[in-house]
Amino acid sequence: MTRASVRPVYFVLVGALSACQPAARAPGESPPSGAAARPVAAQPEPPPPALPASEEVSFRTSDGVVIAATLQRAPDPTAPVVVLVHQLAATRSEWTPLLDRLHAHPALSTLALDLRGHGASTAGPDGTTLSYATFDAAAWAGTAQDVLAAVAYVRSSASGLTPSDVAVVGASIGSSAALAAAAQEPAISTLVALSPGRAYHGFDAITPALALSGRTFLAAVATDEADSRATAQALARITHGELVEVAGAAHGTAMFSAEPSLLDRTERFLRTASQARPTAP
Repeated sequence: MTRASVRPVYFVLVGALSACQPAARAPGESPPSGAAARPVAAQPEPPPPALPASEEVSFRTSDGVVIAATLQRAPDPTAPVVVLVHQLAATRSEWTPLLDRLHAHPALSTLALDLRGHGASTAGPDGTTLSYATFDAAAWAGTAQDVLAAVAYVRSSASGLTPSDVAVVGASIGSSAALAAAAQEPAISTLVALSPGRAYHGFDAITPALALSGRTFLAAVATDEADSRATAQALARITHGELVEVAGAAHGTAMFSAEPSLLDRTERFLRTASQARPTAP
């Protein structure tokens, strides 16, 4: 083939290739119909709403004791609320590790109180000063009134909350107060008892449990605490609830440090229990 015969074929190929290229678009011109769309970048998740500032509050029990507490509202006022009841010789500050978990997004509201005769809750009726060191069995049984007053407070307009669910978590003798209060207050739908005892300072924990049919219950105990272990097992049977046993002899909230997975279990239990119920009207 001569050079002259090749040249027309070359120009034909160039013209065909040019025809396959998309026509240039003027600035702002829309792409032709059917053109492949460019992938859209994913939008970042909005940050979780900030927690309101915590608030120091107080309320009076039915027998005239002034209870001091720390209220942490969730951004959603209808979120479930957890009332926390400490053990003997402690204060509400012992709940900090669990509170940090419960305040993570999506936050639950919490009320951590000082039981009568502990921390800032020493103002008794008629100007008396209370100290747990002088309590007899009747005075310890009175701590159930502290829990009932706390639950009444979080359900009142004074708290600024309209919680969809109310849970109470108690440690040691605080769990006795929680159980006794729940037997009198149906609004307490969820209970956690850390190191419960059969009758700490004469405060019966078993009999109130007989009235807790239908409540959601978790008991946690260290295996080396014989009385507490037997009580936790009995409570789990009576309530058809859950039982967690951790190795060692840690008591009450000290189990969170001894067995960090208990923090995970307790947080998960409280969140799951509240989600399993319909929102209260």
